[in-house]
Amino acid sequence: MACLVPLAGCVACQACTCLGGSVCSCLCGLCSKEKNPSKERMAGRWARITYLALAVVTILVAGVVRDTAPASLTGDEVLSKVLSVNMDCPEGLDSKDCMAKALRTFVLRMCFATAVFHLCLALFTIGASDYSNPRVMLHSGLWPVKLGMWLLLHVMVFFISSSFFLAFGWVALIASVFFLLIQIVIFIEWIYEWNETWVQLDGTENVTGPWHILILLISVLSLGAAIGMTVVMFMWFGKNTADPTAEGGCELYTFFTSFNLVFWLLLTLGSFRATAWNHATGILPSSLISAFMTFKVLMALYAQNQCNQLADGSDTSDKIPGPPQLLTAISIIIAIVLAAYNSVVITKAHEDGAFSCVSRAVPLVEMDNANTNNMEEGEASEARESEEPALSGPVGYNPAAFHFAFMLGILYVAMQLTNWNEDFKPGEIDKSKASMWIKVVDSWVLGLVYLWSLIAPVVLKDRTW
Repeated sequence: MACLVPLAGCVACQACTCLGGSVCSCLCGLCSKEKNPSKERMAGRWARITYLALAVVTILVAGVVRDTAPASLTGDEVLSKVLSVNMDCPEGLDSKDCMAKALRTFVLRMCFATAVFHLCLALFTIGASDYSNPRVMLHSGLWPVKLGMWLLLHVMVFFISSSFFLAFGWVALIASVFFLLIQIVIFIEWIYEWNETWVQLDGTENVTGPWHILILLISVLSLGAAIGMTVVMFMWFGKNTADPTAEGGCELYTFFTSFNLVFWLLLTLGSFRATAWNHATGILPSSLISAFMTFKVLMALYAQNQCNQLADGSDTSDKIPGPPQLLTAISIIIAIVLAAYNSVVITKAHEDGAFSCVSRAVPLVEMDNANTNNMEEGEASEARESEEPALSGPVGYNPAAFHFAFMLGILYVAMQLTNWNEDFKPGEIDKSKASMWIKVVDSWVLGLVYLWSLIAPVVLKDRTW
């Protein structure tokens, strides 16, 4: 099993990314009650699916190459020659270390090309959210031109020196942190909306209604997941696996687990108290926050190898079998799903009615001036049916926001594939000290933002919530 982890784990991780993103991007269309979607909706839906497919191709290529690369750049393999293109290795660096930098550069090249592709489309579609604006075609049409541009960008990156991309990695890291902050806001807004919608389906007084029971069930499962992950962290991240003969060395990781446990318990209790002034709070939001916070800390502890019995590289006899990259796969799924969700709802406030059918039953001529016989009416009807109606009406989402969210999402995946801009070994995904600290702080920020959402109505009484 262990020998299959490097390649199979990475490929499975990226395949799950594709599934998660595709499901989210199609959600609004596939879950609609409309049996015959309009051409406008179909155009927007297939555009998003195509962009997802292009992103998945990029991620798959980057992920497979990073885990199947040869040991040296000096070999005769085709892959060695591709990786060595415009690769400037510092003097005194051995072949193995140079290959590590070449792999990091390759991943950054691929993700940089896709990010620039979406950045260009975002800039050109700013303010274009209606099919009456010809710039919308840059988002939903002109596919031969855009596919050519996409391919050209992925070729051009190999004519740029590797030192540029190694520096670009830090820009991608900052963008990824920004992506995580957006993810937190979107997640909290989503769980509040989810809770309010289900409570309204039963009515606030009908606490024994089916939707209230479903809320309770999901909340119990989420709290159970938080407790279960906490137990896993105490059991398998408290023993020094880097030096089994040493005593201690895992105090920091035990603190992370204990602090997270106390934090989400206090948030859960505070959420019940906050229902007095904020009816959107309650057991469902707090339980989902608890599970998500705990999952982030679990991912943080998995990113280090000092006290990690789940790590694939552990030599201890009691390590857990199976591909641990599943944790990273779940993390990337959550990231891409929230990015796609963000791209659809970011302008929801002023896009109301965007998904409704737009009636275009406008007469071609005034009826008072229509003096035609039956044959002329039949010919006119056939002509109207043969004509392809032009796309009109709102797109249903903000194309510029969609591409901006996609750009941030692809840079976040690039950081996971490069261990947050650090050199890596084949098979190691999202495992570094930087990754650990980013995920721990991300969990703390999630808890703090949720805490602020609980107390903000009391602190800022002059505002409407």
